[in-house]
Amino acid sequence: MDFSSLKGFELGKLVLSSGLLHKSWNKISELRASAHLNQIPGPGLGIKIFQETKYTVVVFVAPPINITCPLHSASTLLSGTQDQNPFHFLCSEKISSFSLHTPAFQLFLSAYNNNLLRLKTELLHLLESKKPVIITGAALGGSVASLFTLWLLETVEPTLNRPLCITFGSPLIGDASLQQILENSLRNSCFLHVAYASQTPINTDFKPFGTFLICFDSECICIDDPEAVMELLGSANTDHVVDSIDYGQVLARLDQNVMEDSRLMIDDVITRMEERDEKKKVRFDQLKKLNDIKISMIYIEWYKKKSKMDKIGYYDRFKTHIASSVSPFDIDIEKRKKEVNDYWKSLVEEVEKKPQSEKSVLKTRSLFSGNNYRRMVEPLDIAEYYHNGGREYRISGRSRHYVMLEKWFKEAKLNEPLRGKGTDLSELLTFDSCFWSEVEEALIVINELKTQPDEGLVGKLVKFEEYVWERIRTREVSPEIFLEKSSFMKWWKEYKEIIKGFHSLPSDFTKFMNDRMYERYGQAC
Repeated sequence: MDFSSLKGFELGKLVLSSGLLHKSWNKISELRASAHLNQIPGPGLGIKIFQETKYTVVVFVAPPINITCPLHSASTLLSGTQDQNPFHFLCSEKISSFSLHTPAFQLFLSAYNNNLLRLKTELLHLLESKKPVIITGAALGGSVASLFTLWLLETVEPTLNRPLCITFGSPLIGDASLQQILENSLRNSCFLHVAYASQTPINTDFKPFGTFLICFDSECICIDDPEAVMELLGSANTDHVVDSIDYGQVLARLDQNVMEDSRLMIDDVITRMEERDEKKKVRFDQLKKLNDIKISMIYIEWYKKKSKMDKIGYYDRFKTHIASSVSPFDIDIEKRKKEVNDYWKSLVEEVEKKPQSEKSVLKTRSLFSGNNYRRMVEPLDIAEYYHNGGREYRISGRSRHYVMLEKWFKEAKLNEPLRGKGTDLSELLTFDSCFWSEVEEALIVINELKTQPDEGLVGKLVKFEEYVWERIRTREVSPEIFLEKSSFMKWWKEYKEIIKGFHSLPSDFTKFMNDRMYERYGQAC
């Protein structure tokens, strides 16, 4: 069974009724009592593999935790490359660093090069054989088990069942940044933390992730709401040394039926959980919502075609609409533009929070749609930006979500539309979605030249000419830029007059435009 496919409540109930918790705790107790631990040289981390008939259990044990020791609350900041951070793959584009519980991290590092590398290889072979793997530990041993599981998950192929990590009374291992990363990760569902409500050490600098089975004297509740976990465990009254709880006795007292009784939870905690659930509904299933967004994209595509019939192009039509409303249809497009923008901004924000190694899982499903959206809608944002008096859109005005969608599409190296000579380009969207910002900047330079002739300004226009010609030559611009009423054609008419005073030979671009070759650009043979 792939435990990662189960939701928090289902996971807790299944594991409790399956006997896995009892089995895991028994193996921990057995290893602790053994006089022949598989000791790692140094700080005393013990590891042992138990081969059961139906699954494999890997147990981590560590020295007791003295919560009065300052080191207990210490954290280690991790960032940078693989050489500097064994968990570098968890960093996302928005979250480039996070902190780990220092005692657990030091124990992990002490075994990293020898035992853990060997253990990782062995467990990957077991997962490939389809045999479930349970990784477990109590107190600090559970914290190290969690770190090892995070590290192992990076190399588990998506087609394989993921391991399940079960901890008992273990300190939280990461800060709010790590929690935020894992909240948006498939890895989050691979952790079940058993915690006795009054005896589990909680440090507010560290935050929970995964599912928690919180135990009371004869009751338990299974939740994956981080804030509720902190509330329920926040009143823990622990001894100085947190390693003495017999979870075998705790589990024996539990009545499985109470798993379904929400009255076990304090009323105000339930209320706050419900409020947070309502907020989470705003974070909709992005891929499912994509189908609804496609409807708005169809409206924008129709707007584009209707504008072309009026020989103005949808970019310039939208500019005109902003200046003075033309029709209800134009007003509706503004609403559609906001809807698709809100969707893609939200999607990009969610993707950026994901660990780098998981980001592509989401991108590959919607990358083409995102690229099409960017090339279709960003010109409308550019029109609005310059209408409001903006300058240098690429540097000062461009939304980050456009930058990231363009970056991800290029990194994926996906195929672009066919555009060889003789290919019909009538439906082509200009590749550079910032093309119209370059046109607007060139028009601004034209106006500046009228009041203050300057060779530097002329040089900017020549540079823009070269930029345009390269895109015409590679057939990466839509034929719409050559429509009679377009801003580009307005620029060309002004530019043509300026370069008349030059005695240099005409460029390929000026020949193309003067000979009206653009009228045949993008037509099928």
